[in-house]
Amino acid sequence: MTSYPMIRKEFHELMKTYKILIVPIVFIALMITQPITMKMLPEILANSTGLPKGTVINIPTPSAPEVLSTAISKFSSLGTFVLILVAMGTIAGEKASGVASMVFVKPVSRAKYYLAKAVTYYALTIGSMLIGIGITAYYTQLLFGQLDWAHVWLGTLLYIPNLLLVVTTTICASSFFNNAVGAGGASLLFNIVIFTVPQFLGKFLDMVSPGGLTNAAIMMIQENSTIAEAAIAAVPGLAGVLTLNFVFFFMGWYLLERSEI
Repeated sequence: MTSYPMIRKEFHELMKTYKILIVPIVFIALMITQPITMKMLPEILANSTGLPKGTVINIPTPSAPEVLSTAISKFSSLGTFVLILVAMGTIAGEKASGVASMVFVKPVSRAKYYLAKAVTYYALTIGSMLIGIGITAYYTQLLFGQLDWAHVWLGTLLYIPNLLLVVTTTICASSFFNNAVGAGGASLLFNIVIFTVPQFLGKFLDMVSPGGLTNAAIMMIQENSTIAEAAIAAVPGLAGVLTLNFVFFFMGWYLLERSEI
C-alpha cells in the first residue's frame, strides 16, 4: 500500500473538518488587517478625543513594501499559534481516540502514516501562506502603491520554512504525547524559545535561527537590497531552519515508531 491513499484520506479529513478553508481565511485575516489599519491610522488619530485644540498630526505615509513587511512581522507570532492549534492533534488526537490503533491494524506502516500527516499539513501551510500573502500584497498595492512582486514572492518563499518548522515540531510533539494539549504546549514552548532566544546568544546563532530567516525574508520584501544580496543574506538562516526541520521530522518519525499504540 503506497502513501497516496493515506494522503488522500488526510486531505479528506482537512475538508471534513473545514481546516482547508479555515486556515487560509485566518492567515488572510491576520495579515490584511495591517495595511488597512495603517491606511486608516491618520484618520483614527485625527478623530481621537483628548488632544489639544489645533493639534496637527503628521504621519509619514509608509511605502508599500514597508507595510507588507510589517504585516509579515505581526503575523509571525499569531500565525505560529494558529498552526500549532491546527496540527497539535493530528497524531496525538488519533492515539487518544483509538483511531491510530485501527489504522495500524490495516497494512499501513507507521512511516507511511507519519509521512501522509506531514505532507498534508505542509501543503495546507504553504497553500494558506501563498493565498494570504497574495491577497494582502494586492490590497497593500491598492492602498500604498506599487510592489515588486518578484521580491514579494521570493521573500514569502524564504519565510515559509519557518512555518514548516512550526508544523514539523508540532507533529513531532504529537507523535510523542498521547493528548493534543500536551503536544500543543510542548510545541508552543519550543517555538517561543527557538524564535526568540537566539538573538540574545550572539550574531551567528541569530543568523542561523528562524528569527534570522524572518529578517532575511523581510529584507527581501522591503526591497532594501537586490534579490541576489537578500538571497545571500538568507543562506545561514535557511540552512539552520531546514536542518531543524530535517532533525525534528525524523525525530517525530522515530518517536512514532517507538510508541506503544
